[in-house]
Amino acid sequence: MKIREIISAIEEFAPRSCAAEWDNVGVMLGDVSRECTGVAVCLDCTEETVSAAAENGCNLIVSHHPFVFKPLYDLELVTDKARTAEAAFKNDVTIYSAHTNLDVAERGLSVFLAEMFGGKDTERFEFGCYASVAPCTAAELARRVSAVLGDRGVRVCNPDATVNRIYVVSGSGGSQEELEAAAKEGAALVTAQVRHETYVKAYAEKIPVVEFSHYYSEIICCDIFSDIIKSRFGELKVVEQQRRCPYDTLEEL
Repeated sequence: MKIREIISAIEEFAPRSCAAEWDNVGVMLGDVSRECTGVAVCLDCTEETVSAAAENGCNLIVSHHPFVFKPLYDLELVTDKARTAEAAFKNDVTIYSAHTNLDVAERGLSVFLAEMFGGKDTERFEFGCYASVAPCTAAELARRVSAVLGDRGVRVCNPDATVNRIYVVSGSGGSQEELEAAAKEGAALVTAQVRHETYVKAYAEKIPVVEFSHYYSEIICCDIFSDIIKSRFGELKVVEQQRRCPYDTLEEL
């Protein structure tokens, strides 16, 4: 099958039209008219990712984070971005990215996460997802999040607060606006990249917050991409790349 057919299947699940206005999704570079020899799925497309895809006989990379997000003003081969593009062109690898359109899909990242944390009766809201959970303390919820994601850097605010509803935002959802969205529904905010001023407000107003790492909340995109592709193209090779967080916590050293 053609590369464009795999992309079409992904966009049935996560339509490009649903992406945020500020986002850049779709084909980043390459030729979608080629026959697909295999798909490498990843969170971030790097030079290492392209090399591994080529070694595994994959000529399509599907990433969650856009390979090109901010404008590129030059491609001099002194940056990882330029070297990655060069490697992709040399190996006839096409790069495609599904970002905020995957976040807001009916079964997108935030819904997926909420269910992983034991959430029931999920309800999507913008880039997040509300869900009910069995009553627990925020500390107990934080331990569950840590165990489910394998994330040893989880933080918690107001650990003794009782939680029976959560508002999960994958990736970066740590603004005061997201905190207010959680508080409006009596939910704990569960997200990454929580700003200092958000913590100050949460602490003062006794709103429970559980912060996971951006990487650990979004690496599950590989599972979602794999499921989409395998359900439609069962015999096509799908390889999950870059299953390694780019940093270590002190506990892991």
